[in-house]
Amino acid sequence: MREVRKTLSLAIISDKYSVTDVQALQQAHRDYAESRILSAHPVEVVHMLYQVAIDNVNAAITHLRNRDHFARSLAVTKAQSAIHELLLALDHSVNAPFTRTLSDLYHYSLQQITQGHGKQSEQAFREALSILTTLATAWAEVKKRLCGEEPGLHPGSSEDPRYEAPVESRLDSHLESINAYSEYSSSLSNSVLSRDWSG
Repeated sequence: MREVRKTLSLAIISDKYSVTDVQALQQAHRDYAESRILSAHPVEVVHMLYQVAIDNVNAAITHLRNRDHFARSLAVTKAQSAIHELLLALDHSVNAPFTRTLSDLYHYSLQQITQGHGKQSEQAFREALSILTTLATAWAEVKKRLCGEEPGLHPGSSEDPRYEAPVESRLDSHLESINAYSEYSSSLSNSVLSRDWSG
């Protein structure tokens, strides 16, 4: 009887510490993400938001295939939140036609994500993913020019040998896109920092 109690109490203690370790790791991840956002160039913050949206749309597609409704809902919510942050960051006074086009693309992406989730349509998710990936690829070029960093390899990026960039749409908009997000340069959105962007 004493052996059983000792084994049970050790199991309970080890479970308690492993939960604490997991919580500590999650908190460390949140702290790292917050410090990365606070120290990031505004152009990099926008790039991070694109990545959050893209990663979560991809996750939603995976969860749709696996029929995990709860996980899909969580991924959809995070993708939508990232796109809403991108919408809030637009400064329509800088270049109204360009920011209006971006706003329309973001709204269309949100509509497709909602349709993909509601109707369980992978095609709708893929349509939103296509738009977000194209925008993120162009933004990676802006980030590379302004921050002197190499953009990461992403599906459809300019480093992908199968990729053919629409030159006129990307080159003309690079400098305009910098100004379109000028609101981020004055201060970071508090809502970006208050969200839990971790998986």
